[in-house]
Amino acid sequence: MEQGVSVVICTYNGALLLPETLRHLARQQVRPGIAWEVIVVDNASTDNTQAVIEAEWARSGSNTQFRVLYQPKPGLTFAREMALATAQYEFVLFCDDDNWLAPNYLTIAYDLMQKHPQIGVLGGRGELVFESPAPLWARGHGMFANGPQAASSGRVKNNVVYGAGSVIRKAAIEAIAQTNFTPLLTDRLGAKLTAGGDYELCYTVAMAGYEIWYEDQLRFRHFMPNGRLGWEYTTRLVKEGARSFEVLVPYRIFLNKGSRNRLSFYFYLSLTAASYAAKWGRAFFNQLANGNNKEVADFYKVKTISAHAKLAALAHPQILYRNFLKIKEFDRYLGRTAVTSKNTATSEPLYQ
Repeated sequence: MEQGVSVVICTYNGALLLPETLRHLARQQVRPGIAWEVIVVDNASTDNTQAVIEAEWARSGSNTQFRVLYQPKPGLTFAREMALATAQYEFVLFCDDDNWLAPNYLTIAYDLMQKHPQIGVLGGRGELVFESPAPLWARGHGMFANGPQAASSGRVKNNVVYGAGSVIRKAAIEAIAQTNFTPLLTDRLGAKLTAGGDYELCYTVAMAGYEIWYEDQLRFRHFMPNGRLGWEYTTRLVKEGARSFEVLVPYRIFLNKGSRNRLSFYFYLSLTAASYAAKWGRAFFNQLANGNNKEVADFYKVKTISAHAKLAALAHPQILYRNFLKIKEFDRYLGRTAVTSKNTATSEPLYQ
């Protein structure tokens, strides 16, 4: 695989968001000698996304190789799979259509991935930029791929980073593909707010023997338009995103806790449920206690809704156990009877 960086932007109806994102990409200060390209995947958009993409990149005057692909099958996971199959370089950077990368992003990412061949996925740090002043419940939660992902740069013990701004080693993806593994999640699906595909990707890469890293110097700005600051949108995001816990919790139990049998699975699952029940209780109490301050009360109301939605996702343990068995089968196909000690972090909290 040729050394370099393939920047991938997957978008659905992103005509309004893409121009600024592409302008930031065109202004990347890439060190001479680093090969790179830009791939934009139109994921079944119904607006004029493709026309906007081509016009904006032409205006940029960049001579970087640029391609636009069309994925008719809705779902972020499918769009990323198409991009990965097309990308010509070893390192693939997933830039969301609302991510504004710092000018040195590609160079820092390339150097880190070259220096540390054990890195399978590398995450950065997003900073929220709001179109209008945002309420506390929107800016005070880390649900929009923002903020630091670890106390310091280096390996992430819980084996996940958010997908926005992440860099994937293509060799890791190819190792997974050899098992004919089918992801259990599809991530964003058109206008639906389903999520979790980025975390599943991290878990599978870690199971394949690679490490998940965070680098604080990798900075990008995450633009938040007014349409994503409404109460209805936020509660939908929380509720629909929580459904992924039917898959992500079994991954956590298998990979981070080292569970390999039914008894230990249900033990850790019960602890997980108890943790979210406690979180729900604390959030609900604080919501009531701050009834005279609507902004603070709404902040805790979002926490209440989030904890309740996650509890609901854990309400059918037989479904979670079936997913756990699928994960065990995937591990078997990887030719691993157990996760190596470097990928097992027994001191890492199971609950996020």
